[in-house]
Amino acid sequence: MASGASFLFDKPRIGLRWLVRLRWLAVAGQAITCLSTYFLLKVPLPLALLGGCIGVTLISNAFMEFFRERFRKRSTAICAMLLLLDTFTLTVMLYWTGGVQNPFATFYLLHLTIAAILLPALWTWIIVAVCAACQGVLFFSHHALDAGHVPGLWIAMVLTAIFIAFFVSKLSRELAEARRLAVRNERFESLATLAAGVAHELATPLGTIAVVSTDLGHSANPAETLADAKLIRSEVERCRGILEKLSDQATRGVGDAENPIRLAELPALIQPFLKPEHCPRIKWELESRRPLVFAPEAALLQSLAVLIKNACEASRPEEWVGLTITDDAKHVHFAVRDQGCGMPPEIATRIGEPFFTTKEPGVGMGLGVFLVRTFVERMRGKLDIQSTAGKGTVIRLSIPAESGFID
Repeated sequence: MASGASFLFDKPRIGLRWLVRLRWLAVAGQAITCLSTYFLLKVPLPLALLGGCIGVTLISNAFMEFFRERFRKRSTAICAMLLLLDTFTLTVMLYWTGGVQNPFATFYLLHLTIAAILLPALWTWIIVAVCAACQGVLFFSHHALDAGHVPGLWIAMVLTAIFIAFFVSKLSRELAEARRLAVRNERFESLATLAAGVAHELATPLGTIAVVSTDLGHSANPAETLADAKLIRSEVERCRGILEKLSDQATRGVGDAENPIRLAELPALIQPFLKPEHCPRIKWELESRRPLVFAPEAALLQSLAVLIKNACEASRPEEWVGLTITDDAKHVHFAVRDQGCGMPPEIATRIGEPFFTTKEPGVGMGLGVFLVRTFVERMRGKLDIQSTAGKGTVIRLSIPAESGFID
């Protein structure tokens, strides 16, 4: 668990994903630039050599696209290696197309910008040194361009600026979201630690009180004393139940491995997680074309049970609650619908905050939906709450169909 938040906010891992996307754009841009310069501007270019350099980028990028998840623990080194490879291929292309006079030498700035954002200081300075050395090599090129390069310089500067702006803006947005998830994950870890500590510290005194109150109940003769003893006993059991629930909710499913779960078997699998009176009220609708979903079984079932329990408590005892399962290209969606009174927008937006609850004091602790949301975010999924006052609430839990749990 300690690594959960740091993994969520792994800048090189996030940056590697966007670097791979940027390299796809670079392959397309280089191919279009070379072909248009050769055929439209009639500038003689060594197309075979340039095509080979573009092919190196294309093949290496396809390899990274396929194996990126396997190398996620080495994201920093992989980013550095790709930047070095791109610097060398850029140098070869520039050397044979005008050397230092080629206006596209400004693309060294793109490599330096990416290195400064993604890599540690040592790697950044290595990239700086390599770029400086490679640009120095261009002074020795004897392959001058025949066409004037003033318009080309403007085009190169514009393209360099576009690529830098694209990469920085996309990466900044994703890092901001990752930082938000990391903060929420750290809050979850703190909650789990607090729950375990509270349960450990209070288990012994509560056990002692339970024993004493039991003895008092057996030895007391006056009715009033006996009633007090029973009250003490009931309150102790209530405290014990709260502590067990807090500890169980905070740690259930954490670190479980992903397993294939048959969606058609969910009605049977989820029964142990629900109260007996809730099971007959569920109206199941399996509309997913996928037979399986891959997820930590206990965590998924506990999350669905929390949503179903809340839906049952929000509806009248004779009313059903719906659980609809659908899918799309990459996700499986679970929609839990109640027939309650709904919630105003200002309340619905707060559902999922820790210790925020709409239930009566002593009935709920405000942890259920919070832990569901934490599980969904660790699965790289989404939890959406739609509620209209007087018309009930629909909570949609979406998770990747294949894999997505953050170790």
